[in-house]
Amino acid sequence: MRWQECVDRGLIRADSKAKERVPGSLESAARFLRAAEKNVAIEEYEMAHLAAYNSAFHSIRAFLYAAGYVERSHACLVTAVRHTSGDDPEVADLLNVFDKLRIARHNVQYSGSLVCEEEAAFCIRLAARALHLARQRFR
Repeated sequence: MRWQECVDRGLIRADSKAKERVPGSLESAARFLRAAEKNVAIEEYEMAHLAAYNSAFHSIRAFLYAAGYVERSHACLVTAVRHTSGDDPEVADLLNVFDKLRIARHNVQYSGSLVCEEEAAFCIRLAARALHLARQRFR
């Protein structure tokens, strides 16, 4: 979706208290990352994938909060962070991979797609990278 469509549909909106949500979002990201790692250890790869996605989601959402916005759509989150982060190549690269993970997560959660160990590990690396970048920017 495009920025204006997300705004017009109320899926992205300015919020004067959004910046206050950054620390909680980073804490959630860290908890989900730990859960993902624990799930890989017990070979629950689909659950690891979902937890890693949630970790990355909360890290990326911190970028949106820091820009003063909140979201009501995972797809619009990507659009909005692209819009608010300008030409930052690190963020752009992270969003490109996260958007693919967003689609994969949908297939795991709603279509019953299976996840192998390598894919779960990839998702965990992405989540760790997202959390690291968000912590660098917002702590």
